[in-house]
Amino acid sequence: MKVMVWLVMALATLAVLGLGGCANKGDSGRNQAKVACPPTDSGRILTCLSERQQLTRQQFKEAYKVASTRPAGGDAEATLELVCLSLHRYAGYRQFKSGVESLARYLKTRPEDGPRLQGIHDLMLRIEREKTSKKVAGARILDEKEELEVGNRELQERNEVLEKGSAADQARIRELQQQIEELKNIETIIKTRER
Repeated sequence: MKVMVWLVMALATLAVLGLGGCANKGDSGRNQAKVACPPTDSGRILTCLSERQQLTRQQFKEAYKVASTRPAGGDAEATLELVCLSLHRYAGYRQFKSGVESLARYLKTRPEDGPRLQGIHDLMLRIEREKTSKKVAGARILDEKEELEVGNRELQERNEVLEKGSAADQARIRELQQQIEELKNIETIIKTRER
């Protein structure tokens, strides 16, 4: 899953850089062409993500805390950084969800940027669905585990009852065998006296 996400993001970066309206500026003194690409919002998110992948867990927490304390609906850079950090490998589900929601609000307030950011938003929604389905599957597994544990306890209790019953039955059998032996002894005594 992670490899797929990074591959898609790398392809998105290439697409943004390759198709994002870069202008070819010729250098009249030399026969070399320079390509000037104004940074796009999606490019900023992907560049930020790439630059911040090496953050330690503590550095990530601090960066996310700073980004998340900025006022909602603030400047574009703050929103894009929050979205970037929500995609970080140390981001928890709530942080990721906050990034998805921030990007959705950003797209509503800046419809002109929609086409350039919609792909990232769609990827984030896809990742969110995957995370949600894993959470649901995990919850289902926990429920099944609890049911199995309850069933196991019931079987253990029944086994204990059966073992106690078996022990009582064994004691009763020994008692009856002892009574039979006593009756045989009495019968033997009676037979010997009758002679």
